[in-house]
Amino acid sequence: MTPTETALRLMNERKIYLCQFCNERPAEEAHHVLYGRRKGVPELDKDYNLQLVCRLDHHVTGKAKTWENKLAFWEWACSWYGHDVMVKWHCSLPLKVKEKAYK
Repeated sequence: MTPTETALRLMNERKIYLCQFCNERPAEEAHHVLYGRRKGVPELDKDYNLQLVCRLDHHVTGKAKTWENKLAFWEWACSWYGHDVMVKWHCSLPLKVKEKAYK
C-alpha cells in the first residue's frame, strides 16, 4: 500500500523508511505512539508523538501500541528532537493524566 501523506513527510524528514518498531517492513503510517489521538487536543498530532510504522504492527498485531515500544520511541525522540524539547512538549500537553515515565 502507499504510505499516508503524513508518513511520507516524516520519512523524508527523518530519512527513515522502515517501520520503527520491527525495522523489517516498509513504514506506511504515522502512529500516535506516546498518547493516542484525542479530539480537541491538536498537540497530540505533533511530530513528537508520531512514529513511522508498518500496517501490520499498527493495526493487525498491535505491537506498536506496547508499553515497551512507547518507551523505546520516547528514547528515540529525545535523541532526534532533543530531550529538553520533548520534555517541554510533554509538559505543555493539556491532559489531566500524563505518563510519568516520560522525563
